[in-house]
Amino acid sequence: MYFADAVHPEYQTKPSYGWVKAGSNPAVTTTSGRGRVNIHGALNLENFDAPFVEPTTVDGVSAAQLLAKIEARNPDKRLIHVIWDNAAYHKGPDVREFLARPDCRIHLIQLPPYCPHLNPIERLWAVMHQCVTHNRRYPTQKQFADAILKFFRETLPNEWKTFRSQVSDNFRIVTHEKFRLLE
Repeated sequence: MYFADAVHPEYQTKPSYGWVKAGSNPAVTTTSGRGRVNIHGALNLENFDAPFVEPTTVDGVSAAQLLAKIEARNPDKRLIHVIWDNAAYHKGPDVREFLARPDCRIHLIQLPPYCPHLNPIERLWAVMHQCVTHNRRYPTQKQFADAILKFFRETLPNEWKTFRSQVSDNFRIVTHEKFRLLE
């Protein structure tokens, strides 16, 4: 089972935390670029397998490429569930064509609309930002893109056990017994 989505980190300085003396006015060096890196990725929470593609544009073609990559990485699986959101490109002609193949082993599950909090890969994007973009400035867009890709190609496969507590499908259960209903 994979959770999938796209992320688009932007090449700009992202101050996120720090200790600053009260009353001081610290300067933050910024970038002049507005470019971004597109990642269409997936995550298996059991083994932290995280295939991704890096398209110029996230669209139906990149969605089908991602599904093909997931299938190729799981040659021994009869059925592979992929859970993702309702983006138009996740339901478009490129994805439908991919799924129509007689030997397709992918089964798609759509998340409810406006529920990114139900997709654990959103937590992976947050970890990526903590490790790569928060409180960091990259002199060039290429250095920024290289740092993003290094996270997915090296850091995540080598250090995934340290991210397990942050990237999970553990959801807090809220029941109506704990709340007073107003009528």
